[in-house]
Amino acid sequence: METHPTEQDMPVGSLRIGLFTDTYAPQVNGVSISLQLISEGLKKRGHQVTIFAPRFPGYKDNEPNVMRLPSLKYLNNPPIYVAVLGTPRSTRSLTRRHFDVLHAHSPASMGLLAYLTASTKRLPLIYTYHTSITDYTHYVKFIGGTRLIKRTAGWFSAASTNLGDQIIVPSPKFHRLLLEQKVRKPIRVIPNGIDLGSFKAAKKPGSLRNRLGVKPDAPILLSVGRMDPEKRLDFIVDAFVRIAERLPDAHLVFAGDGGARKDIEAQALTTNVKDRIRFLGMVARADLPDVLHDATVFLSASTTEVHPISVIEAIAAGLPMVAVQDEAFEGMIENDRNGYMVPLNLEKFADTVANLLCDREKLERFGMHSAGLSEKYSIEGQVKSLEKLYMEAILQNWRGRLIERILPKDIKKIPQRITSEINKILPGRSRGK
Repeated sequence: METHPTEQDMPVGSLRIGLFTDTYAPQVNGVSISLQLISEGLKKRGHQVTIFAPRFPGYKDNEPNVMRLPSLKYLNNPPIYVAVLGTPRSTRSLTRRHFDVLHAHSPASMGLLAYLTASTKRLPLIYTYHTSITDYTHYVKFIGGTRLIKRTAGWFSAASTNLGDQIIVPSPKFHRLLLEQKVRKPIRVIPNGIDLGSFKAAKKPGSLRNRLGVKPDAPILLSVGRMDPEKRLDFIVDAFVRIAERLPDAHLVFAGDGGARKDIEAQALTTNVKDRIRFLGMVARADLPDVLHDATVFLSASTTEVHPISVIEAIAAGLPMVAVQDEAFEGMIENDRNGYMVPLNLEKFADTVANLLCDREKLERFGMHSAGLSEKYSIEGQVKSLEKLYMEAILQNWRGRLIERILPKDIKKIPQRITSEINKILPGRSRGK
C-alpha cells in the first residue's frame, strides 16, 4: 500500500500541499478529474499531497491521501454532498497536520475550510476558479432563476475568490470574467492538463463500433461529459435530426450521465432517427480513448465551459471539433484548421457538421492539427506551473510574516523611504502586486 513520505525522507524541495474540494470521486466532472491528475502529478514529483473532500456514502477511496469529511446531501440528481465544518474529526485532522501551502478548488464549504485553516495556520492560500457560479444558479431550488439570486451569486463569486492570496484560472475567458467582477488578487492563467500519452492511441480499435453495430466508415458524432441542462444537449439532438437527413448512415453518441439524461433520451425517442442516437452512460476513464478514437467528430453546444478537459482529451485523440462559439475554447479550436466555432444557430451548426463530414480530406487534416494543438496541455506542464506558483506564494507569505516581526504594528507611521529599502533586500514580491 502506498504511504506518505516522512519529513526525514522527503526529497529536497518537496512541499506539503493541502487540496480542498467540494467535488471529488466518485463524481465524474472536470474538477474531480483535474484534482486526481494534479494530485498524481505532484506526488510523482516528490510532493506530499492531502486531498480534503466531502464524504460520499458507500464510496471508499483507493488513495490513502484522501481525507473525507462528514457531509450532508444537497442534491439528489446528480447526487451532491456538502461537507459539515467544525466536526471533531475535521478539526483534529487539520490541527495535527503540517502544510506549506493550501489550494482550494471550490468556493463552498471546503473552500471556506481552506481559508479558515490558512488564516489560523498563517499559510498561503491558492484558489482555482473552476466554475462560473452565475451560470449555475438554476441548481438553487425554487428561486435559482431570480435576478436577486444571480446578483447574489456574482457578489459571492468575487468575495470568495478574493479570499485567496493567489488566484488561478484555467482559461483567459475566466481571467476577463474575474476582472469584470472586481477581483483584486493576482490572477494567473494555468491551463488544465491531461496525460496526453493515454489518448494518443486506442487500446482496442473498433470496440465502440462493434458494441453499437456501426459500420467502420459510418460517421459517429460524439458528445462527452455531464448531461446537465447547461450543456444544451437538446440542441445537439435537434441538429442531428437535420444532419441525418443529409447523411443517412451517421450516428450520434452521448457518453456521460447527469440530471438531463432522461429528458434527452425522451427527446431522442420523439425523432425519426431514434435508432441512431445512442447513450453510453458513464464511461470508465481507461476506456475513453477507445471511444474517442472510434468517433469522427466531437460536438459541444455549451457556453458555460471554463477549459473543458473533455475537449483536451478529444483533440489529443485527433478529433475534429464543432462547437458553439465560446471563449473557453481559445487555443483548443482554431477555425478552419481543426474545426469550427459557430453561433448558437441550429441551421448553421447542422450545416457546418454535415459539410465537414462530407469532406474526408478535411477531416483527416483537422484531426492531425487537433493532435498538434493538444501538446501544450500536458499534466506535466500544469504541475510545473503550480509548483512555481506555490513557491512564489510561500516566499511571499514568509516575507510578510518576517516584516510583521521586525516592524512596529503601526507600519503606516514608517517613512516610505525606509519601507522601500526593506523591499529591496527581502525576496519575493509584496502581497497583492
